[in-house]
Amino acid sequence: MANEEWTSMNDASFRLRSEGINVSVSKLSRLASQGKIKTEADTLDERVKLVDLNELRALFGSSKRMRT
Repeated sequence: MANEEWTSMNDASFRLRSEGINVSVSKLSRLASQGKIKTEADTLDERVKLVDLNELRALFGSSKRMRT
């Protein structure tokens, strides 16, 4: 998909919060472990999982309700 914007879960949480979408890193981690959001391994740091920021915006941005 051409619209993918991969970033770390920590950065994704920070950027979404700046857009008014409150999603914690632990919520993103739970969704990833349940297979509900796409993840990729970071080639520079195997401990970090990357998430598609645009997918998260579509998932959480439609309602803009408080998430933790």
